[in-house]
Amino acid sequence: MVQPVIAFQDPLGQLPPQASTFAGDVDELFYFLVWVSLASFGLILALLVYSSIAHRRKTPDQPALSNTTHNTTLEVVWTLIPTVVVMLAFAWGLKGNLDQQVAPADALQYRVEAFKWGWNFYHPGATTASEHIYVPVDKPVKFTMTSRDVLHSFYVPAMRAKRDVVPGVKQIVWFQPTVENGPLLDAAGQPQTDAFGNLIGGFDLFCSEYCGDGHSVMHRKVYVVSQEQFDEKPWDLLPEDPVGRGEFYYKLNCVACHSVDGSRLVGPSFLGLVGREGRHTDGNAYTADEAYIRESIRKPMAKVVEGYAPVMPEFTEAQLSDEAVGDILEWLKTLK
Repeated sequence: MVQPVIAFQDPLGQLPPQASTFAGDVDELFYFLVWVSLASFGLILALLVYSSIAHRRKTPDQPALSNTTHNTTLEVVWTLIPTVVVMLAFAWGLKGNLDQQVAPADALQYRVEAFKWGWNFYHPGATTASEHIYVPVDKPVKFTMTSRDVLHSFYVPAMRAKRDVVPGVKQIVWFQPTVENGPLLDAAGQPQTDAFGNLIGGFDLFCSEYCGDGHSVMHRKVYVVSQEQFDEKPWDLLPEDPVGRGEFYYKLNCVACHSVDGSRLVGPSFLGLVGREGRHTDGNAYTADEAYIRESIRKPMAKVVEGYAPVMPEFTEAQLSDEAVGDILEWLKTLK
């Protein structure tokens, strides 16, 4: 895979590197608003300081310098100028927003499903979800997005692309990446991570609307690769063994709520789950055998473990096939 490439960085360093055709226009609007705000603040502050010094009361019996209550010309000027500036910024921003909703006819079609607390990314022609997104450089890509539960927001800062993902509504956003930035792989072909466990390479993708306890873990990567690398379908590399596939599905769907080290998250830890005994919120006892775990994936609200909130979404067969559930079970058996 390609080494990470440093994209164009704005001179003041206030924004992420530009990596799409939209970035330049968005940055220009941002800095237009910044400089207008700074200029307005500076002008008002200067007038305030000048007036405070030049027109201060010098003696207790000093009469007022003026009895003028208003100035129509001045009031019209300071109303019209901000109005023009605000309308200009509105028109500028509206055009950019509309441009991001109308994708070119030849854009590659992606499907995105957001849920608490993760993402399912479906690449063009794929029927299996991926953990991260791969896009070809210099090609337009379109994302049709839905939410399984609550409000989320698809945000890729380097692409200057952001769109709320609303339950019951199909939202669309697109961009055309201009800078290659693929995963950095080690000698064994595995993605490298930094000292904090974060993947090296790619552009960050976040959920930018607070959606509950696991909001902060909805962090994924957008990898921009060459057309040749894209044609190899690097997202379609499921492990061959059931245990490896089970771990893949865990990272894709479960990692935000279930730990593998015994620590408590939103849901029970998966460490030692198979064969575990406990009680439900209704007081009934359970044993976590294969049938129980399958039921808990398909109908999690039917039996809620004592001490935990009923927040787990259902996973239908369309979202997680019976074969995938079987792979997860094989992987769970290794966590002892």
